[in-house]
Amino acid sequence: MRKSKYLVLSDFYFLFNDDLTEIKYIKSLFENQNILDLSRFDKLKNIRNDEFKNGYLNFIYLPKNIETIGEYAFSENQIKISYLSNCINLKIIKDNAFKNNKIKELKLPKNIEIIKGWAFEKNKIEILDLSNYTKLKEIKELSFLDNPLKRIKILNNIEIEYEYYYENDLWNKFAKYYNKSEKKSGNYKYEDNKWQWYPL
Repeated sequence: MRKSKYLVLSDFYFLFNDDLTEIKYIKSLFENQNILDLSRFDKLKNIRNDEFKNGYLNFIYLPKNIETIGEYAFSENQIKISYLSNCINLKIIKDNAFKNNKIKELKLPKNIEIIKGWAFEKNKIEILDLSNYTKLKEIKELSFLDNPLKRIKILNNIEIEYEYYYENDLWNKFAKYYNKSEKKSGNYKYEDNKWQWYPL
């Protein structure tokens, strides 16, 4: 059985800033790692734009004090599960942050407020449960574009952007339906080639 390559965080792979709040440089020895575990490094606050783009990551574990996940930070990887629920200070997920992965299951932090455009585009999400995120107020354009969505649980009073150019995409169809619906909060199901509202 082939062993996963497991990252042990050290100067061997990374160069940190002086207060350990940010990774300044990723060394070439990190290439081909498929697990990133930063969960023990509570001073780390920022994942910069493009930081882990175009890698081989299957799983990521982030510390609770992460405040920012930059644009394209984890895009173009092989991430299957994204558990961000422990990241209690993370309020915004930036554009394209997890674009083009293999995410099937998504758990966000309870304080999440904004999901930026294309943040989870081209993943494998079928069931999207946003019903526990009472502070979520904005989902920008095409955040969940090109996912095989079958069910979406969501609350009301969320601003969801609709993009006319992608009118046949499942997420974009949902955005249009949600915005026109009088009953916003609900358990939406994609049935007979259209979204249907059901109570939570």
